[in-house]
Amino acid sequence: MLKKAVIFTSLLALLFAVWTDRASDYIPTAVSKFFIQSSQSPATEVLLTAQELQLYNGKDRPQLYLSILGEVFDVTKGAKHYGPGSQYNFFVGKDASRNFITGKFNDKDASDLVADLSHDDLLSLKKWKQFYRKEYTKVGKLIGTYYDENGQLTPQGKVVKNRMKAAKQKERDEDLQKRIFPPCNVEWSQESGTRVWCTELSGGISRDWIGVPRQLYEAGSKLYRCACISDKNKELGSIREYDGCEPTSTSCFIKT
Repeated sequence: MLKKAVIFTSLLALLFAVWTDRASDYIPTAVSKFFIQSSQSPATEVLLTAQELQLYNGKDRPQLYLSILGEVFDVTKGAKHYGPGSQYNFFVGKDASRNFITGKFNDKDASDLVADLSHDDLLSLKKWKQFYRKEYTKVGKLIGTYYDENGQLTPQGKVVKNRMKAAKQKERDEDLQKRIFPPCNVEWSQESGTRVWCTELSGGISRDWIGVPRQLYEAGSKLYRCACISDKNKELGSIREYDGCEPTSTSCFIKT
């Protein structure tokens, strides 16, 4: 009963202390530490150096860790893929972000530098990171190229983050362009050459019109692609007819 009374008294003291902002005056030190520690947020994520990360290789330590763009994941549950001697063991114990794109699985080619990759490659790398976030547990960050000793983005980390944002925006813009100007279907044969044609599903864009094949030029460029054009979009872009193609034909053979 005495213990219960002490705990009850301490709880009342805690409530009063919180209200008066004088916890240290009214609560015994041990009880105060217990309540304060319990109210704190979970421990911050682990920050690892490259040397520390190398130890999580299934040999020096039983866990299997890898890093992608400075984020460290525990892939131990996927040991059949990442364990010693397995197909993707190359990625364990290091950040080899660039190699997810290059496909080079040699230690001499291992690199985490990706700022110079194309937008498409950066989007592919982002999908890899999303895969690890979904399938495995993130345990922390790697101190180095992307994060500093406080777990904050480095200048290089910010550059890559901004380039990925730009890549995503470019992807959205291209998707919008395809919806406005659906790509033509294209096929080639040795006998008849290249054929382009339009349907209500050409380019994977479902719509209620068909259109006719036209050359759609990029703004300020001589580059073009085949797009399906109708009265709905003919005034929205720089368009030219294909030589030898009937103006109203939905299918044309073109010279390449």
